Amino acid sequence: MELLAGAAFSWCVVYVLLATYFAILAARRGGLGYGAFAIACALASGYAFCNAQQYHQADPARSATWGLRGFVMALGASALILHTCLIYAEVSAASRRRWALLANGAALGCAVLAVSGAFHQVGVVRSRTLNLGGLQYLHHNFAGRAPQWLAQAVLLGCIAGSVTLLVRAYLAGKREALLACLGGFVIVATTVNDVLVLNEVTRAIFLSEHGFSAFAFGLSYTLLARHERLSDELTLKGAELRRRARHLRKAYEELRAAQQELVRKEQLALVGELAAVVSHEVRNPLAVISNAIAGLRRETLGPEDRSTLLGILEEESQRLNRLVGDLLRYARPLNVERQRLDLPQLVGRASDLVRNHEGVILALDVEPIDATPVYGDANLLRQVFDNLVQNACQAMSAGGGTLGVRVSPGVEEGVEGVIVQFADTGEGMDTQVRSRAGTPFFTTRPGGTGLGLAICDRIVTAHGGVLSIKSGAGEGTLVNVFLPANRRSEAPALRSSVPPRPEVFLAQTGENTTES
Repeated sequence: MELLAGAAFSWCVVYVLLATYFAILAARRGGLGYGAFAIACALASGYAFCNAQQYHQADPARSATWGLRGFVMALGASALILHTCLIYAEVSAASRRRWALLANGAALGCAVLAVSGAFHQVGVVRSRTLNLGGLQYLHHNFAGRAPQWLAQAVLLGCIAGSVTLLVRAYLAGKREALLACLGGFVIVATTVNDVLVLNEVTRAIFLSEHGFSAFAFGLSYTLLARHERLSDELTLKGAELRRRARHLRKAYEELRAAQQELVRKEQLALVGELAAVVSHEVRNPLAVISNAIAGLRRETLGPEDRSTLLGILEEESQRLNRLVGDLLRYARPLNVERQRLDLPQLVGRASDLVRNHEGVILALDVEPIDATPVYGDANLLRQVFDNLVQNACQAMSAGGGTLGVRVSPGVEEGVEGVIVQFADTGEGMDTQVRSRAGTPFFTTRPGGTGLGLAICDRIVTAHGGVLSIKSGAGEGTLVNVFLPANRRSEAPALRSSVPPRPEVFLAQTGENTTES
């Protein structure tokens, strides 16, 4: 008896040391697996301690009580061992939670029932002699009841499930699980032996506290080897990531150099395009001026012809001046001085320009927008509205029509603001013209510079808004100007549907234009 008690107490000390070691690992390295195994070892030490007391106690009732306590400890240890193996086998999180909850709940429930006397006849002690070879001792335990098979099934199920998970992990390539598998076979054999002894099928001695030692050391080695394997894998992956980072850095430098070269070539291309457009726009008025000057030099020129030629000179000079002015306005940096705007009043004043166009009827609709205050530069936005009204009226100049102007709250890409709509009943734009609308120097009107709409888009964008155009041949044109609310400082602009401009060379504008 004393020999068995001493052996059990020795295993108790060993399990305490294992529990302490893995508790330290769990605290330092983290990981639920280390923590679960540390608690399992602590419960195993309690199981060994209870067995030692059972062997040591001479009083049958006390001996049986310590045996019952040891059985409860064994239930908890088996459930936590299963939890550890679920983590090691890398079972999915959902399945792991489900099985761990089932095992821990079943073990806890059986422990409560065992303590309450549902599995044993408390007070009825049965004593019998157990032996293994030359080792023999008198064992005391409470007389069992039929439901005790439930607790024994939970105990065997948890241990068998743990061994199954370890074997599966080994077959999946985790070779460090071999010792844990061998230890698992040992604990399965010793647990089956103890269950048979407990149910008086055999008279061998209890061996679980000894068998668990083989399993505990095997699983300890497995967990530590797994940590080393993962550390090695992380080291290799870290080296691979550093190598790839160097390659990415090199590729980034090459990409940046290629991008700079591409920007330089694009700049040259835009300079050439801009020079060609400007020279074309300037050459025609200059040719007309040269012809007019040549005509004025004729000695036989009459007063009426002289007046006509002087009118041509004045008209073409104004055209050149208008072109240079629009170009300067388009290229000049834009400075937005923000203040709260009275948009209905601003739009109303711009709409008064309709009076200058015979046959055009104004339909103005203003909804309440007090809940969405807009902050911006009134002078700049007045330029936009004037230009859009002029464009709409010119599009309907042939036969007249209706210009619908509407101010209403709106949302653009999740941003609250105000939408100002200009809808005309003019001839509209076909797909090709619509795709080029807003492109600098593109215009379909004689005498236009093609910079008005581009300047409007630049102003709206500077306010953080969006200028969009919807049109079709023979369907009229709808221009929407969205201005975000409560934007009192500079912020990234929303998208713009107007085609891009050569903005590398032409900075933002700050003055008025009424040509497009």
